[in-house]
Amino acid sequence: MSFGETIKTLRRNSDMTQEKLAEMLSISPQAVSRWETNIAMPDISLLPPLANLFDVTTDFLLGMDTYQKDLRKAEFDEAFFEYWKHDDKEKNYRIAVRAAAEYPGNMEYVEWLASSEYCVAFLSRDDSERKSLLENSVTHYSIVSDNAKEPKLLDRALYGIVLALCMLERKDEAKEYAMRIENETKRAEAVCWCLDGEEKIRHCQSTAEEYLNRFLFQLTFASKTLEAYDAVEKILAILFPDGNYQHYHNTLQYNSSSKAMILCRESRFEEAIAELKKAKKNAEKAVGYSTQDSYRFTAPLFDHVSGEKQATDSAVTDIDDFRRMLDNNACFDPIREREEFKALYK
Repeated sequence: MSFGETIKTLRRNSDMTQEKLAEMLSISPQAVSRWETNIAMPDISLLPPLANLFDVTTDFLLGMDTYQKDLRKAEFDEAFFEYWKHDDKEKNYRIAVRAAAEYPGNMEYVEWLASSEYCVAFLSRDDSERKSLLENSVTHYSIVSDNAKEPKLLDRALYGIVLALCMLERKDEAKEYAMRIENETKRAEAVCWCLDGEEKIRHCQSTAEEYLNRFLFQLTFASKTLEAYDAVEKILAILFPDGNYQHYHNTLQYNSSSKAMILCRESRFEEAIAELKKAKKNAEKAVGYSTQDSYRFTAPLFDHVSGEKQATDSAVTDIDDFRRMLDNNACFDPIREREEFKALYK
């Protein structure tokens, strides 16, 4: 109900004419008429007298009494938490517009509106309308980024700005926002949108290689089983079919060493020795890698990944680690006297 309708209803329920109400408030009947037709609003100083006159709250006069406000907020909250499940982007946009207008301080609603504007922009066949929606999306996302106190909401807003600016072909500006994203994963994804050509390929491949490194570590750290170690070996063989593993020789070294320990405990001695031979070979390759000043992958999926290596002061090599591993694990005792095992020290 509008303000004018509320005043008219309260006045009639009180059996009061416009002239009588005007007289009680020391204003003109024309002013009351303008209120009731929603042409004008009363001066703010008149709201408390009006509320007292009709024995209601000022919130009620403005359509924001506690019950109605809570009910309205609950409706918006339900729509907000469910909007991503529905395909009707236009309807979602209309609800988001009302929610953000009624609750401008609710940054989740403003971010919802910005996201809706971005989505609806794709439905528009009019270039000027599409551009306007994207510009509005940037504006509303910026409001969120300036006011959000919750890190995840801030990152979502910054990511949204990046997407909208990229669609507007303002990629240099978008990259500045991308670099402000706190979450490392989302930041790397956002930067991808801002790049083109060789630079984009290089960034995406480098990011994928970083994720691969972490993934392989977590895979075997969580499950120290033959299945996990086999998976690591197979994954690397698929991704690097040319055998140019670079620092992954170190990964493969410890991978085979760990498999050998498990196999020895299961009395699968021949298989264990085979894994130790693979571990030694990769240790030797890792030593060669450690002498390089830079690295470069040549496999098709990572052929843009290269860089300078970090220097190390350690004199301990991967071969040293390999031999120490042989010495310090009692599980190898049953095969220590075999010539193939002794040959691992050479």
